[in-house]
Amino acid sequence: METTRQVYRCHWTVSMLPDHSGLIQELQSLTGLPVPADYLQLLASYPAALQNLPRAEDGSEKQGHVSCVELMCDQADVLDVNREVRSGPVMDPSGAEFEWPAQVLVIGENGGGDYYAIDVSAEHPGVLFFNHQAVEFQEITDSIVEYVELLISTFAP
Repeated sequence: METTRQVYRCHWTVSMLPDHSGLIQELQSLTGLPVPADYLQLLASYPAALQNLPRAEDGSEKQGHVSCVELMCDQADVLDVNREVRSGPVMDPSGAEFEWPAQVLVIGENGGGDYYAIDVSAEHPGVLFFNHQAVEFQEITDSIVEYVELLISTFAP
């Protein structure tokens, strides 16, 4: 599931974007469940500390911003990546086909083919990391709030 999308500069907030209620409905259609309220609240009030936070260790913008990759602020990008992961099966290391679980909603990526996601069924309440080479999920935080804190501590100067 290598991604071919470009990393762009995202200098906006969700409140500056047009109403994307149709996009949210489509995400719900993809997952078969409502998008969690805490995630919708995060999109509606995207953390200011992440909005223009560069991903590059040197603080430059050459690798884009956290708000475009690790925790996407644009709902259209979220929808696109969720369509992408559901476009067909991939092979796991044993050669078996892997289909993206319907209830797992991608909220970001790392730029190397791996994804950050939430389980909209709440079976796993935190943020999951999907390793595309091992074709497996790992829970990396206990909540979306903890994930935001992790991103700030990782990328903030």
